[in-house]
Amino acid sequence: MITNDISGLGLIVISGIMLGCAVVPMKYATKWKWENIWLLNTTFALVVIPALVVLRSVPNAWEVYRLARPSAVVIAILLGFGWGIGSILSGIGYTLLGVGLGASIILGLASSLGSLIPLVVLFPSRLLSSSALTLYLGVAVMLVGVILTARAGKLRQAAREARAAVSKPDLRSFGKGDIGIGLLVCVGSGVLSSMFNLALAFGDDIRVTATRLGASPMGAVNTLWFPVELAAFAANLIYCGYLLTRNRTWSSFMTPGGLSHWLIGAVMAALWMGSISVYGLGAGRLGQMGAVAGFPTYISMSIVTANSAGFVTHEWTGAPRAAYLYGLVGMLILVASVVVIGIAGQAVH
Repeated sequence: MITNDISGLGLIVISGIMLGCAVVPMKYATKWKWENIWLLNTTFALVVIPALVVLRSVPNAWEVYRLARPSAVVIAILLGFGWGIGSILSGIGYTLLGVGLGASIILGLASSLGSLIPLVVLFPSRLLSSSALTLYLGVAVMLVGVILTARAGKLRQAAREARAAVSKPDLRSFGKGDIGIGLLVCVGSGVLSSMFNLALAFGDDIRVTATRLGASPMGAVNTLWFPVELAAFAANLIYCGYLLTRNRTWSSFMTPGGLSHWLIGAVMAALWMGSISVYGLGAGRLGQMGAVAGFPTYISMSIVTANSAGFVTHEWTGAPRAAYLYGLVGMLILVASVVVIGIAGQAVH
């Protein structure tokens, strides 16, 4: 039992690190525009890999969608489309604020709203329970963390403008956009990204139907994820297609020497999808404690890893000491809020 707990927690830590690193390779796709690498990433992450997984794990998936409640399928698609818009905003937000600050705000908001909204809609009778009050406390703590990380970003940006600091020439520029717009984009992304968890909650009849038709627990969840991911891809395709046409950058996919960028897009997708799969394995080994201890650990490690990656890739070069201090304290508070939200959310549900 202890061995399973240790190995399960270890897998969840690894999955969080993978999620925190998923967007970092995009910094090295310097020969393409944002829309090129983002569309390639989402094509692999939301269509190619999920389709292969569903075909392998649930060969009769089409029958599942035919027999599931139509309302569950529709709401999964609509929420998936909203999550897709949040995904677009996350890609823009990472560019404006950097991987570290962007991930802290987006993941903090997504995890809190992903727990809070199902509570309000599905369990209104528990809104004043002790677990619900703990959840509200976690959200309040999360907001403090967001405010502190925003302050860190403002200090960093002011120092960069004063010193005309620049990133290394071999990296795509991250964390150099307008701090106000960046905050708005990341907050919007965090709100919309919570729709992924909402789709899993409100489209659950798809999973139940798949289980009834003989799918394994993991296969049933994959069946639920697939329409959500396809809808998210549709949102990304519309926006990236618009940019590719407006900026005339479709031809960039064939840029000489751009083969590495195709690999970068595949690696980004593999890290993101791999993080979900590894998290599922780890949570399974923790048994009943998987949902309670697993999710907070997963998101917390993602936040820590994303901030570490931002530091290593020179997002904070030239920033004053106060910016580092605000950023570190804000990150730690966000991690603490995710732990509180995760535990309280599972107790409520």
